[in-house]
Amino acid sequence: NDPSLLQSAGRVEERLGNYTFARELYSASLSIEPSAPTLVAYAMLELRHPESSNVNYSMVSGLFEEALLIDPRHGSAYNAYGNMNLRRGNIEEARSIFESGVQAQCTDAASVYHGLAMLELSLGNVEEARDVLMKGMEAVEDRERGMDSAQRQRAVFLTHTLGMLQLNSNRAAEAMKVFCNGIARHGNSSQLLLGAALCEVKLGKDDQARALFERAVTADVNHAQAWQGWAVMEMRAGHFQKAKKLFDTGLKNNPRHGALWNAYATMEGRLGNLDTARSLFAAGIKKSPGQPAIYQGWASLEMRAANYSAAKKLIGEALTRRKTLGSAWMIAAEIEEKTGNAGLVGLILRRGIECCPNDAELYCALGKHFFKRGKIQNAREIYEKGLDVNPLHAPLYHSLAELEAMVFNVEGLAKLNKRAADLFNKDAMMAPSRTSTQAREKLIQKRQSRELPQGVSVLNERIGEKIPIESADPMQMLADDVVQDILRADDSVLPTNDDSEH
Repeated sequence: NDPSLLQSAGRVEERLGNYTFARELYSASLSIEPSAPTLVAYAMLELRHPESSNVNYSMVSGLFEEALLIDPRHGSAYNAYGNMNLRRGNIEEARSIFESGVQAQCTDAASVYHGLAMLELSLGNVEEARDVLMKGMEAVEDRERGMDSAQRQRAVFLTHTLGMLQLNSNRAAEAMKVFCNGIARHGNSSQLLLGAALCEVKLGKDDQARALFERAVTADVNHAQAWQGWAVMEMRAGHFQKAKKLFDTGLKNNPRHGALWNAYATMEGRLGNLDTARSLFAAGIKKSPGQPAIYQGWASLEMRAANYSAAKKLIGEALTRRKTLGSAWMIAAEIEEKTGNAGLVGLILRRGIECCPNDAELYCALGKHFFKRGKIQNAREIYEKGLDVNPLHAPLYHSLAELEAMVFNVEGLAKLNKRAADLFNKDAMMAPSRTSTQAREKLIQKRQSRELPQGVSVLNERIGEKIPIESADPMQMLADDVVQDILRADDSVLPTNDDSEH
């Protein structure tokens, strides 16, 4: 028996959902020859799908420790072990594991540096996270010089993570520099090209963004997020026919990508083509049945159409499939509010926070719920808890600033402004100029008269921040959490202004 073949077979069975058989195959592989990759795979299986109802953390820790005894330079073991402790709130233990991995000069150093950077980010230490990623890039690039392109992809991974961190921190120009440097080294990386395209979108340079999106999909025709980002940019610009073609092409190459179906259907819904939107949602569920976000998008459509019974059923399906989907709890709360069940709104939002305690949008929504009802102290406490959870979530700063201004808390406003300025730009809390606001309003009116049916007016309402999913803006279909999803570099696009097609 070949232990590596048994390990590979175990991975296949795990993907198929045959967890008991996968566990037997991993055990058989380890009985022949213990290896770090198999021990890590076994540990991850026990974390994701424990044999009993609760995870046996002592057993999992033992598997990780054994893996590191066999191979003290196994980066994936440090990363997974550190992340397990981070999720459990064992911050110092997690930091110690990651730092040990850095000192061990692992063969896969990128995953270790990435884990340490995510730990710093979870604590709100944005500058420290940037420093870790930059050090990691240097270390990985030094190690990977002379290696073939496949082995050099770990440097791409860290470059992309750093670039998206800069972009999420409202530092589009700095992010662009990171991506450009990465593209100079790895010009055929679709992920880096996509990141650069998002920077250009953020900077309002749509023509340059189009060129980069095209390069990204040329480098990898199956890169669904690149098709999605490009289509959404065109949609935001009012180029709906062009957006449809891009969605169609993306789905032709990647028909099982749920977010593409979701964004496409949501666009059609916003254009008033409700039957077309419903058909796209149904097709998306058929092609990608495990995607709760499609049910969520469809629920949002029915809620806007005042089909509240259908909306409740669909959002229930979404939460049944993934109760940690914070934006789905927000839609559930909004449905209850629209149907006159205001008393349930706070309960639903609190339940959402219990299920997804790291979702900043839920804190924002619950804070606004209290604020509307005059419960100022409750609202303040919720906003502050949200900022502790996600110090990068700009809407929480704006909501808390509005609250403090309403009660004339000048000292609180000053402290909040300084905190925001340290994380974002120096003018992070300043309102846009009157001139830019007026120009924006004229552009919105112009688009509505040319492209959109009556009553549809939110396609380009807000720039540079995460939009709550209950507003059903297709931009939001690209991300559930502004920090985690942008750092995963998958489904976040930043909106822009552009004139619509004639």
